[in-house]
Parts: sequence; structure tokens; C-alpha cells
Amino acid sequence: MKKTIKLNETEMTLKSSAATNILYKKAFGEDILVKLTSYTKNLQSLKDMQARIAELRENKDKTQEEIMAEINAMMTSEAFTVSQDFQNNTLPKLAYIMFIEANENQREIFSKLNEESYLIWLMGINQDDLLALTGEVIGLWQAGARTTSKLKN
Repeated sequence: MKKTIKLNETEMTLKSSAATNILYKKAFGEDILVKLTSYTKNLQSLKDMQARIAELRENKDKTQEEIMAEINAMMTSEAFTVSQDFQNNTLPKLAYIMFIEANENQREIFSKLNEESYLIWLMGINQDDLLALTGEVIGLWQAGARTTSKLKN
């Protein structure tokens, strides 16, 4: 599956296929399924943290020090750490693999699966813009991973 997304003012075409997971592992030595599963398990915890921070802002009974201590505890939690790792490391790597799939000749893809090519690509994007498109990138990855074949009787 192929899709063009807009990073700020730049359009970028991404592609997800059955090979995306394998290419990701070959390039980065990590299993994207493990990373994504860990991230999605922590989403509810992150939502709970956001709600708690909103409560703390409205709470007049706690001192500023108590509020900051509670926020600092949240920011060192496993859920927050896993989320930050996914957003800062895994998401850009996944987007890079999908970018290479969409924009490189299939015979040349493997020559681009190295840290130097990834870093050059990463320097050309705004990571905050990519972060805003997390749902679109993950959705495209999932759509490309789904099978379209039908069961045969």
C-alpha cells in the first residue's frame, strides 16, 4: 500500500508491504512488531498520565513541589520511556524504510539499508512533523502488512 503524506510543506510518499518488517529488521536489527506491541500496550497509561497532569494543574491543595514530584515520577515511568523511544527512534526508522520502499528501485533498496543513508534522510525531515503523523504512518504500515488473499475451499 502506498500513500503520500505531508510533512509540513513537503510531500513524502511512503509504501508498506509484506517486506517492510523484514527490511526494518535487516536495517536496524530490531523487530518492529515487538516495538509496536510495546508502544501500543502503553498508550492507555500515557492517556492516564495526561489526565492526571490536567488534574494536577487544577488542584489547588498541592504545592508546586508536590506537583513537580508527581510529574517527574510519571516522566521516568516505563510507559513514558517506551513511548519516547518509539517516537524518537522507532517511528522515524519505520518511516525511512517505508520511504525507501516507495522511492527506490527494488534492486537498490538493500544498498540504502544502512545507518548513513538513514541519517542523511533523517536530517532532511522535521521529526516533530513526522511525530504529528504517527497514526498515519502506523496505519499505513498495518495496511501494508495485511493480506489481501482469500481462503480457498
